[in-house]
Amino acid sequence: MKYKILVFSCLVFLPMFKAQQGNVGINTINPRVKLEVNGTFKSTKIITGNIPFVSAAEKDRYLLMNQSTVDNKIRRIDPSQGNSTGVASIITYKLSNVNLDWVENFNTKINSTDYSLMVLSAFFNIDVEGGNIAIPSYGVKSVNNEWNLYADYSQLASASNGTWTIVCAVYPKTYVKIFPERGPFDLNNTSTGTDNSPILQ
Repeated sequence: MKYKILVFSCLVFLPMFKAQQGNVGINTINPRVKLEVNGTFKSTKIITGNIPFVSAAEKDRYLLMNQSTVDNKIRRIDPSQGNSTGVASIITYKLSNVNLDWVENFNTKINSTDYSLMVLSAFFNIDVEGGNIAIPSYGVKSVNNEWNLYADYSQLASASNGTWTIVCAVYPKTYVKIFPERGPFDLNNTSTGTDNSPILQ
């Protein structure tokens, strides 16, 4: 008995175009880069070579993207949407019935190892009294690897317990480059100074 083995080869043709400058496009007539694909894309592994730096002219053209773990689709992040992922989060803490105007420590329970927290503004709702003039002192410090807020009017006090409204920005440290501490810079008993080797120029 003789058997015949038939081999079928099937080629799937996609509209491909090659521009004069050597760029290749799939479903696009005028590719702008070496390979431009107009359509959906799925990858389980992406291997890249050297990635060039983003120039000053290009920096505003880049969008934030994320890839879904459910369907692997890549989507643009829109921070204006309430449930969207963002690079940073804005959190407002309202601390009421504080000891006059003094908050020594308010533990946010935000991990200071993985996240940075920055106070953007602070407001106290009651007038303070005293023989001196002072601006509010407020900020954040890491205690036992958790961010703690503090706020106070130094040498002044309110007549009763009040409320601080503290607005903070929180962002993962993986999104920022953290430089080592600079200095100390000796100002030689003057009120001015210069960093002669700045980190950024």
